[in-house]
Amino acid sequence: MEAIRVLLIEDDAVYRTFLRELVEGPNAIEFRVTAMAADLATGIELMRESEADVVLLDLNLPDSRRLETFTRAHAAAPSLPLIILSGIDDEQLAASAVHLGAQDYLVKSRTDGHLLQRALRYAVERFRSEAQLARERDLLNTLLDNIPDRIYFKDRESRFIRINRALTELFQLNRPEDAYGLTDADFYGPEHAHDALEDERRVMETGEPVLNKVEFEVLQDGTRTWSLTTKLPLRDRKGQIVGTCGISREITDFKEMETALENERNLLRAVIDNVPDHIFLKDAEGHYLLDNLAHMRWLGASDPSEIVGRTPFDFFPDEVARAFYAADEPVLRDGQPVINQEEEAVDASGETQWALLTKVPWVSDDGQVHGLVCLKRDITEQKRAELQLVQANAELAASREELLAAMSKVQAAHKELHDVQLQLIEAEKMKSIGRLAAGVAHEVKNPLAIVRMGIEFLAQSAGDEETGRILQEMADAIERADDVIRGLLDFSAPKKLDVKREDLNAIIEQALILVRGEIKPGIEIVREFQPRLPAIPLDAAKISQVFINVLINALHAIESEGTLTVRTYSKQLTGIGSNVSGVRSESFRIGGNIVVAEIDDTGHGIPEDKLAKIFEPFFTTKPTGLGTGLGLSVVKTIIDLHGATIDLRNLPDGGARVTIMFQV
Repeated sequence: MEAIRVLLIEDDAVYRTFLRELVEGPNAIEFRVTAMAADLATGIELMRESEADVVLLDLNLPDSRRLETFTRAHAAAPSLPLIILSGIDDEQLAASAVHLGAQDYLVKSRTDGHLLQRALRYAVERFRSEAQLARERDLLNTLLDNIPDRIYFKDRESRFIRINRALTELFQLNRPEDAYGLTDADFYGPEHAHDALEDERRVMETGEPVLNKVEFEVLQDGTRTWSLTTKLPLRDRKGQIVGTCGISREITDFKEMETALENERNLLRAVIDNVPDHIFLKDAEGHYLLDNLAHMRWLGASDPSEIVGRTPFDFFPDEVARAFYAADEPVLRDGQPVINQEEEAVDASGETQWALLTKVPWVSDDGQVHGLVCLKRDITEQKRAELQLVQANAELAASREELLAAMSKVQAAHKELHDVQLQLIEAEKMKSIGRLAAGVAHEVKNPLAIVRMGIEFLAQSAGDEETGRILQEMADAIERADDVIRGLLDFSAPKKLDVKREDLNAIIEQALILVRGEIKPGIEIVREFQPRLPAIPLDAAKISQVFINVLINALHAIESEGTLTVRTYSKQLTGIGSNVSGVRSESFRIGGNIVVAEIDDTGHGIPEDKLAKIFEPFFTTKPTGLGTGLGLSVVKTIIDLHGATIDLRNLPDGGARVTIMFQV
C-alpha cells in the first residue's frame, strides 16, 4: 500500500529531524515525510502545492503564535487533516484546537514514535471517514432538496423530525424546521391524519412497510390531492425501530386522468351495448374477447361469459365458421381494413341474414396485428326490399330499354339538327359578309384606279412644291384604300387550300425575310426554333401570309426598342383549350402530337376589354390610317381552314404572345 505523506511545519531544525525519524521509523513503509517548513507562510504554500495526506503543525512559529497558527493553516487547506504539536501542556488550548477542527493535540515532551504514528494513522482515517460522511450527507441533501417526491422522517410519536423541500412547499412553510415536532394533524384534514397515524403505528409495531398505497389527502386550506405513498420503519444503529420514514409521490393528474378514462370507458361501454349494430373484438386465433348486447343476442347467448374465450366454431356449423376464418385471414395478414363489406350469413336459428361488415385490424404499439375489431350492421330488411325492387325492375327492363333507345335516337337527332343550324347560321353570316366585301371591293377598285392615274398625271405637271405635296398625300390615301380593297378580296376569296407537308421553320424564316423592312434599328429578333421539327400538312403560301400579318402586328406594337421572339417546338397534347372565338378544335385529340409556333413581343400589349374582338372583321387597335382591321380576320380564316388554332393574349411582364398550334 502507498505510504501516508506527511508535511512537517516546525521552526526547530533539530526537532524537525527528530520528528522525521519518529514518523518514518526504521523504514518508510507506512509513513513518509514529503515536505518540511520552518514558518507558517512557507508551510501554507507547501500545503497548497504539495500532495500531503496529513500535516504536523507546531503552534508557535516565527510568523504566528498559538491558535492563530492553526486557524490560518486550516483556512488555507481545509481539505487536509492537521495534528498539532505543542510544547505547552494546556488542556483548554487542546480542547479549543480540537473544537476548531484539529484531528489531535500532542504534547512534544510526551510524544514517542508509536504515539505519533498512531495519531497520524487515526487522523488520516478519521478525516477520510468524515469527508466520506460529509459527501454522503451532501448527496442526501441534494436528493432531498431536488427530488419532486415528498420525503419525511418521524419519531415514534409520528412527529416530523425532518422533511425535504417538496414537502415544505406542500405545507407552505418558509423552512423545513418549521414542521419539526408537528404531526399530520397540523397540516391535513382529520380523516387523512387518522389513517396516516394508524399506518405508521402498524409499521412500527410489525416492522413491515406500507408500499405504494394510493391516498386521498385534504390539506388544511382545502387543497385536495392524490398521492402514492410508501412508509418504512426507521431504525437506529442497533436495529431498534425509532420511528418511520416515508416517500409520497403526487399522482393527482394521473388520478384525474384515470377517472376521466374510466368515465369514457363507461360511456363507450354504454354506447356499445345500446347501439343496434353488432360490435365485437376477436384475437388472431378467432377467440371472442369482447362483444355488445346485440351481437350476444344474435349468437343466442344471455351473458358475456358464454361468449368470451370461445370461437365461431362454438356457435356455427364448421363450414360457416371456416368461412369466417378465411374472411378474417387477409385482414390479419395485410393489416388493411375492410369497410362496409356485404356479407350473407346464417344466424343461430338457421335463418339467412345480410349485414354490412367492417373489420379493422387491432394493432399494438409495436405494430403487430393482434386481432380484429368488427362492426356488423344488419341490413336484412333493406336487402329483402332491394331484392323485391330488383324483381320489379326486371319486369320493366324490356320497355325501359326500348324507351331509352328511342330517347337516345331523338337526342342524337336533336343534337345533329342543332349543330347543323349553328353551322348554317355561321356560314350564312360569313357568306353575307364575304359577298358584301367582294361587292364593295369590286365597286371601289375601278374608281380608285382612275383616281390614281389622275393623280399621277397631275403630279407630272405640278408647278409648285405645295401642289406636289398635296398630290403625294392623295396618292398615299389611295394606297391605303387599295390595301383595304385587297384585304376585302382576301377575306372573300374562295377557301381552297393547296396542302402539302411543309417545314414550318422554313416558312417562318421566309416570312421574317419578307418583313425585314418593318424591323426598326432598336428591335432584336430572337429565333428559338426546334431543330428537325416534324413536317405538317398546310398551304405554305397562306400560312406564310398568316405569319407575315402576325409578325408585322408584333413589330408595330414595339415602339422603338425591344425584342421579338419567334419560337417553335413539338409536343404531345395533354389537354386542349379553346381558341379566341371560343370554338374547340375537334381535330386535336388528347395524346396526339402537335407543332406549336409562338411569337412574343415586348410591345404595349392589347387592352383586356378588346382581346375578345381582335379577330372580328374591321376591328383594329391601331390608330386611324395604320390598319384596316382585316389582317387578323384573314389570319383567323386561314387558320380555321387548316383545322389549327390561334390564341393571342398579353404576357404578365408586358407585351403579347400569339400561339398557333398545328396537328402533325
